[in-house]
Amino acid sequence: MVLVSQNQKPTLDVSSLNEDIRQFPQVHAITDDMKTVHKGVSRLVMIDRYSFKDTEKKTLKPGDFVVLTVKEDPKFPARGLGFIKSIDKDANKAEVWIEEDYRSAIDDPAEQEKGVVRRPLDVIEKPLEVFYEQIAKRNATGLSAIEKTPEKRDEWFTKFYQQLADLKFIPAGRVIYGAGADTDVTYFNCYVMPFVADSREGISEHRKQVMEIMSRGGGVGTNGSTLRPRNTLARGVNGKSSGSVSWLDDIAKLTHLVEQGGSRRGAQMIMLAD
Repeated sequence: MVLVSQNQKPTLDVSSLNEDIRQFPQVHAITDDMKTVHKGVSRLVMIDRYSFKDTEKKTLKPGDFVVLTVKEDPKFPARGLGFIKSIDKDANKAEVWIEEDYRSAIDDPAEQEKGVVRRPLDVIEKPLEVFYEQIAKRNATGLSAIEKTPEKRDEWFTKFYQQLADLKFIPAGRVIYGAGADTDVTYFNCYVMPFVADSREGISEHRKQVMEIMSRGGGVGTNGSTLRPRNTLARGVNGKSSGSVSWLDDIAKLTHLVEQGGSRRGAQMIMLAD
């Protein structure tokens, strides 16, 4: 176990974080001109949803700023921000000092009073981008990378970065998360799927496409009105269909199985004509 003394509110160690960032070519170092951290829910969303993270936790150490699951509820978990106080590698757990804004979600009265929780490392993530300007630089790098010459890439990097950093233009969430991250996530937030072919093959193909889109971060809309209702004759097997609702329920269950872009649960909208 490694311990760090914290008798007062921890602060971000920029020098240490910049040293860690060197191991990740996608991430831009923190510079003195960076100031945008947002506030309240916007800050948590920026860090939790869009910041590039050390997912393997190879740089995680006491004193690090982290985002974690403060309340481990199977249906309504609560996320929050804090600082690593100590790490117990044998138990695969860490003690985390929780920022005051997120302590109301702590169930254990003793933990809430101290503001320190003990959580599995699996629910703790280390963001490497803590300023919005870092995200803007990564996005500008990714979006300008299509240009064919270094001069054009530099020109469009500057144009993109100025618009993003000044908050004159904010892309969709999947762009903010994926652009410049060197991953295979989609840049589109939402997909409207074609009608589902009314056959086992059609449903299986549709399910496959939904799973692929959601795994890359996209939300999916499905209209199941083409599927036959319950008890309709299924001639091929001389039986009856279980119905559109049951098939759509199966597709809906993918929401709980697939992590969107490795960072969150899926989003689906399922429609059925009445």
